[in-house]
Amino acid sequence: SVQQSKDRADFPAPGLFYDVDGLSLHLDCRGNGSPTLVMEAGLTSGSFSWELVHDALASETQVCAYDRPGMDWSEPINRVADAKEVSDRLHQLLSKAEVVGPKILLGMSAGGVYVRELYKNHPQDIVGMVFVDSSHEQQANRLPPFEDGGSYANMINSCRMLQPLGFVRISGVLDQFLDQLGLDDLTKKGMLASINQSHACSSMHWEMQSFSGEIEDELPPTSLGDLPLLVLSQGEKPKANPESGFTLERAIAQRDVWNALQQELTDLSSNGQRYIAEQSGHVIQFDQPELLIEKVTVFVLQLRGVAE
Repeated sequence: SVQQSKDRADFPAPGLFYDVDGLSLHLDCRGNGSPTLVMEAGLTSGSFSWELVHDALASETQVCAYDRPGMDWSEPINRVADAKEVSDRLHQLLSKAEVVGPKILLGMSAGGVYVRELYKNHPQDIVGMVFVDSSHEQQANRLPPFEDGGSYANMINSCRMLQPLGFVRISGVLDQFLDQLGLDDLTKKGMLASINQSHACSSMHWEMQSFSGEIEDELPPTSLGDLPLLVLSQGEKPKANPESGFTLERAIAQRDVWNALQQELTDLSSNGQRYIAEQSGHVIQFDQPELLIEKVTVFVLQLRGVAE
């Protein structure tokens, strides 16, 4: 559509495109230096979700963010893709783009599961990991059930049907969704340009379908040995959400389990350190970007000292 083309003109891809298995994938590497920080975004988001921290981190070392299929600037695939496929695709993308040498993998939320899978299958050159309020491979079976009547999934589904016809953009429903994040105007407009693309809700649907199979594991996540590990976890006080029937008791119960899961992720390495982002909900890079920049930069410098 005309508006879709205008959005892409207003917010052109900041990085470069590479063909991986016939898919055009977007990779945005900034800065210079070693080790390279490779960032894997949370569910249904891409490289643009790092907008508030990318440049600051890149003032210290090379920092690469990318888009999984259908997110932000990458081409959609419209099917389920398991963690092995997601992580193998990132591994191939980094080789194609000749991002070589020591790497630190940073995974936010679902991205934490994907970077652990990458490390399991391709440990070469990976010198450290960062988890930003990472998901846990057993969370679906361990978190208290959250009955929101499937409203988010329903929203994505109806969006999926209506979006190619242009109705979603006209209704402004996605604007309201983003308003909850409290972003500055330019960041919000950039995110809207991506989620108003005609394939966006369909791609989000497939991401959610894909990821639901990654968090029902019987076995705990694989040990990371003594790999240096930095864990940042949300720390703002649990809140009720009366509109969705989410009581304070339930919020507290959920946080207690989430905290236990975060500690288990930290303990995956004998060399793990954990910080609580006291003013943050789940998306720490939006809520406390300066904290993320500070802790990750210190971690990068520690590992550079060890590697040299």
